[in-house]
Amino acid sequence: MEFASATRQLCHGISFAEHEPAPMLRLRTGETWGTEYLEAGRSLALEIGELKFCLGYITMNADGSRNTLPCPKNKALRTGTQCESCRRLDQSKFMHHFHKTGEAPEGLRKYLEQPHFLYIASFAHGATKVGTTSAQSKWTRLAQQGAVIARYVARATDGAAIRVLEDLVTEHVGLSQQVRQKSKVKGLASWELDYAQLDQINADAAGRARDFLGAQRGLETFGVQLRDELWEQPAFARPVIGAWDAHALHAWTTTLPGSTVNLRIRGVLGQSILADSGDGTTLRLLDASELKTRAVAVMEQRGDFKEEQSALF
Repeated sequence: MEFASATRQLCHGISFAEHEPAPMLRLRTGETWGTEYLEAGRSLALEIGELKFCLGYITMNADGSRNTLPCPKNKALRTGTQCESCRRLDQSKFMHHFHKTGEAPEGLRKYLEQPHFLYIASFAHGATKVGTTSAQSKWTRLAQQGAVIARYVARATDGAAIRVLEDLVTEHVGLSQQVRQKSKVKGLASWELDYAQLDQINADAAGRARDFLGAQRGLETFGVQLRDELWEQPAFARPVIGAWDAHALHAWTTTLPGSTVNLRIRGVLGQSILADSGDGTTLRLLDASELKTRAVAVMEQRGDFKEEQSALF
């Protein structure tokens, strides 16, 4: 199946790199990758396809690096991000169960041999999760997820040990391992909490997790060290967090799939883009996860354009 327009590229979502100047919208045509930087102040028109397409699968190299390969049949999807064939080929799936089964390709084993961190992340509506990240993704993992506040509570010499701790914290401290993207976006526009309240929620959860782990015997034999380290928010996320904290942030109300949207970027938090339509217009939060798996054409926007309207009008 082909995309409806030659100018469109398959969107793989927003990615982050600690030393890049801005988050990046990752786009692909066949095996050719493209990047659109989401700098604050940039004005764009996004033409978004209605259909969803498989994003392909990941293979691991012997040195622990990874490759993202396109779906051989470019299959359309109803849900999810992969077709059944690509799910079977994807080698990253072993990562989540390796500490229980011991099964993983050589390249993934190499990846898991590096130090890993256990973190506690909180989102605008108060939902708080436990998660893991490798040393090389220590900062970007939380940026990718759109955490508002996060703290690292432990470090382990390898990924298998840290995933055992993650399961223990879920079981005994009651912290989940997933927070849905739609609830993250809803929380940012609902104004239920402010930054100080959320910081206290995160600090309390991190303290409970650290206290539990500190009461366990023999952690040092697995190379585990407890930590109390605050994650540093990226500069481009601060306008989003500030607008939420000031109760100035509103939801994007028009449907994205199958439409063309105009926006001026003000900030990026995880898979969400803070945008307005020019000076004095409403700050709105676009859920960019809706772009992922869809064909997207990106065009520079010139001059004034119509503000995205509220559902009340």
